Amino acid sequence: MRLGKKSPPPKNARPETPTPPKPSWQEHLDPQERPSREQRAADHSPLESVLEPVPMPRWLRGRRRTPRDKLS
Repeated sequence: MRLGKKSPPPKNARPETPTPPKPSWQEHLDPQERPSREQRAADHSPLESVLEPVPMPRWLRGRRRTPRDKLS
């Protein structure tokens, strides 16, 4: 014996619709003028930017040496 209502079978959540046409201004774009992110990243590895030397912040460098005495 069931006390609740029986739910109807789920309908197709996303009806099949054709993809909308591209705007007319996109046909005038030059793909070489603005390369995509993947094209720009193709010439170097992601580790290159990690391995580049970075100057240490002043608070990590420690105290400066006292200047040498120029009289001696």
